[in-house]
Amino acid sequence: MLLINFYFYSTFAIFSVFVVLVFTEIMGSVLLLLNWNRYRNAVLPYIVPVWEVTGTFAAFWVVTSDFAYPALLIPLASIFSTALMTFLIVFVLRNATISFAEFFNKKGWMDSRKLFSGYALSTLLIGLIALVVLASVIEGNGINLSNLTFSLSDWSSSASGILFMVGALVILIGLAPIFYNDRDLKTASILFVVLGVIISNVSFVLFKDYSLSFLVAIPDVLTIALPLLFFWESTGRIISNKIAFIFLASVDIFSMSFMVYPTALGGKLNVDSITNSGPLAFSYDVITLVGTIILALLIILYATAVKRKGTASYIEQAHDS
Repeated sequence: MLLINFYFYSTFAIFSVFVVLVFTEIMGSVLLLLNWNRYRNAVLPYIVPVWEVTGTFAAFWVVTSDFAYPALLIPLASIFSTALMTFLIVFVLRNATISFAEFFNKKGWMDSRKLFSGYALSTLLIGLIALVVLASVIEGNGINLSNLTFSLSDWSSSASGILFMVGALVILIGLAPIFYNDRDLKTASILFVVLGVIISNVSFVLFKDYSLSFLVAIPDVLTIALPLLFFWESTGRIISNKIAFIFLASVDIFSMSFMVYPTALGGKLNVDSITNSGPLAFSYDVITLVGTIILALLIILYATAVKRKGTASYIEQAHDS
């Protein structure tokens, strides 16, 4: 294995962007559910095109992970079989509701607002499932490697996993006004993000003794920097730019790679020992390079489309409720 595990870090980079895309949808979903009338013109022009990119990025990450860790995906699928089944059902519901909502006006009691609310609720549930799986992959709680099973009750008995989920959700609530550019909440954004970081740090210390490592300070600083930059109008215009936010947030997530490398599952799994080094290596390199270029162009294209004049008014006219 090379001194630097290229397969891990490149896969984790793809994963970081995917997570950020999911988080932007979760943030938009929270705003839509809290105040539809206030936020629909800010949220819908972004979500309507980008939800397909998120799904594509998910598929891209799964494919690259299969090439990078061919011996790992089947055991993980067995461990999280129930979570994956639930995730896929809710994922289909998410896709169905937003697909209909894009072109649906009103018929009887059903209208586009209800469909978008269904999308928002299913997206939040997807986020909760993903956070449970992420927490268990980091700390190993609830996982029985002998039987390749996962117990939600065992996982929930650990305070670290619950705090990890709560901290992440609080941070996302704080970041939502930044991404969707609500400057009236710039002070609340700072408060929520700082609180979320504190809660997350407590969970990290319970995962492992990260309090002795300077590495945990990197994501802390990057996360808190986002609302601080948003607070000042000159830098707020930059950080609320969709492409700039996605890039900085992806760097933030990527800086957390130390939580699952060189070991995952609470130190029970050595990542280098399961990384592909066989004939699939070249295929992985080609897929990663070509796929990254295509998806990067898609993100730039969709983020640019959100800025086009008339998009918000089109959404409002087509889905007035």
